[in-house]
Amino acid sequence: MNNKTRLFFLFCFLLTVSLQLSTLAQTKKEKKATLKELKGKAIKEAKRQAKLLRKEGYSEIPGDLPMDLQLENSYFAKLATDDMGNPKFFVSLQESKAESFAAAKQTAYQLCLNEIATQVGSEVIGRVQTKLSNAEGIEDATSATEVIGTYQNNVSSRLGRTTPVVLIKRKEGNLTYITMSLKYPVSEAERIVKDDLRKELLKSGSVEEGEIDALLDIR
Repeated sequence: MNNKTRLFFLFCFLLTVSLQLSTLAQTKKEKKATLKELKGKAIKEAKRQAKLLRKEGYSEIPGDLPMDLQLENSYFAKLATDDMGNPKFFVSLQESKAESFAAAKQTAYQLCLNEIATQVGSEVIGRVQTKLSNAEGIEDATSATEVIGTYQNNVSSRLGRTTPVVLIKRKEGNLTYITMSLKYPVSEAERIVKDDLRKELLKSGSVEEGEIDALLDIR
């Protein structure tokens, strides 16, 4: 991955950390003002990054949003929080290369989806596993852990299709490079995981239905 893309990753991370740190112990009004300030910085940074990426040879796909607006959307997705202050989206960004645009795009999409699946595994399934490890009275906790672990390895195949918020390309010799960013609603990921795990745990017979309800009450 090139240096410009690394900078993009770093800036997204710094924005998120800045938001988390600056909103601690703030009033709702102060949080709103902080978020507005960060969004303003994100817009300026998106324009700057777009210029750097254009110099590197990147361009939009015909018909898509201008590059700076695509970058803005990715930044905003990273900043978005719900009423409780929790992130609203899982966000990933990946770069791939192939001899054709279609192949590079598909690879980038799968890489992004795999990264989101990893985030879902850590944030959503991880909370279920923690509750299971601390639960008392579950007779076959080992089998339940195995069911959850097996499902975790297949999360990416369970997530629905989602439209990229960033999709830009560049040519270098015979290769096409694609940089892509995806966002996936945390609430939708949680719904899918809870529905799937409920079915898998009921099928395995390792956990009673009432115990499943307790395990999946993770918010």
